[in-house]
Amino acid sequence: MMSFIKIIKQGLTLMRENSDVLANSGFRQSVEVQIKDKQSYKRLNMTLVGQQHPDYLILELSRQYCWQDILPMLATEKNVAIKTVSPKGEQVTGVVDILHITQYPQKLLFVSYPRNASVEILRSSPRVGVNCDARLQLQLKDKLGEPLTGKIVDISNKGIAFNYFGTSPVNIEDSRGLEAEVRVKTDDETILLQQLITRSIRSVGPQLWQLGLSYKEKPNNLQDLVSKLFLHSTPVRELLSDNDPGWDASDNTLQGESESVQFSTN
Repeated sequence: MMSFIKIIKQGLTLMRENSDVLANSGFRQSVEVQIKDKQSYKRLNMTLVGQQHPDYLILELSRQYCWQDILPMLATEKNVAIKTVSPKGEQVTGVVDILHITQYPQKLLFVSYPRNASVEILRSSPRVGVNCDARLQLQLKDKLGEPLTGKIVDISNKGIAFNYFGTSPVNIEDSRGLEAEVRVKTDDETILLQQLITRSIRSVGPQLWQLGLSYKEKPNNLQDLVSKLFLHSTPVRELLSDNDPGWDASDNTLQGESESVQFSTN
């Protein structure tokens, strides 16, 4: 019996333009697949779970779908359209060939790398990397959702990125356009970022989600916010901390070190 890897390799007829754009894609990256369903098109949420560059991508079907309903649609199609966001913040769209389908133990779709991929740069504004403990609340219908404990990982003049460990706080399909607020508690004050709007939510690791949040209106004190978040960032606080046990600036220590140094006058 011919292995499915050989079947995949025999089916590789893709063009290589822009094929490298997904080579370094993250673990469990969200992918939207568009497939024909009778006279219309259906969007399926899948997850990039593996790849063999530049031969094929491995997509896992979300458990929200009934496999018996989806399999006939996939089986009758030779190619489908996909859309995803690369680790560099590039939105990648293109057409892929369906190479192989497995249903046990996981519902997996093996597809070629996208041919004639269209790449759109989403992150046009400079970003400052930070690492601040924070709490986020989403406005869900007529009430605030439960606070989510996580970290602000970057900030720009367009918005922030918030990482959260756990299950997805909302359905990915319903995640865009939700109002949110984020609080960062420091020793001296609480930094409050209000009037934020969710733009994206994606998996960036095992049970690790990243929410892209944009400002409804650009804050007048943005420069002050960036400075405060940067100074409150965990690496900066550790760098400026007085409590480093490996550092002893006492007179005795300095005296001992100075006595151990001998200078030659020859």
